[in-house]
Amino acid sequence: MNKLLLASLFLLFPLSVFAVPTKPEQFEKLENEFSLECQKYGAESCAARFISMAACTYVFAVNQGKHPDEAMSIADELFVRIMRGNKIQPKIMFTEEKNIKPIIINEVAERTAFCKEATEKAVPKLFKARGMEEPSLEIQKRLTDSFGYWWISTIETIYKKGKK
Repeated sequence: MNKLLLASLFLLFPLSVFAVPTKPEQFEKLENEFSLECQKYGAESCAARFISMAACTYVFAVNQGKHPDEAMSIADELFVRIMRGNKIQPKIMFTEEKNIKPIIINEVAERTAFCKEATEKAVPKLFKARGMEEPSLEIQKRLTDSFGYWWISTIETIYKKGKK
């Protein structure tokens, strides 16, 4: 029950109280102790939840002052550890064409909306970190609204490059 509560709170707490894991022992603890009832929800739903957690961790880390590359490393490590800890093989996420399954895409889009406010705050910081001019409010809104889809596309790109 405590682990389920932790999972729900992970995506719902305001940014100010969210701690981004950065130390090896924090990742190890997540891998060993963070588990969902994936038999109940299904491996695909659990994978979607973990993808969303990683995506939101990325924006939380950016908002806490991490460079986008460091934030990505943190999010990737979190994703790998919780997938491994829950014994979910990444290959279950993909179709034969090496695209992420539509059911997972839809759930990720829904779940990344939980960190929409943090994403809105992160967008200008991401542009600044890359030496780019801050985008207009309209562009920021579009990028925020499509964040989950962008995150999925990066996973697909990496998977396809690795499976050639």
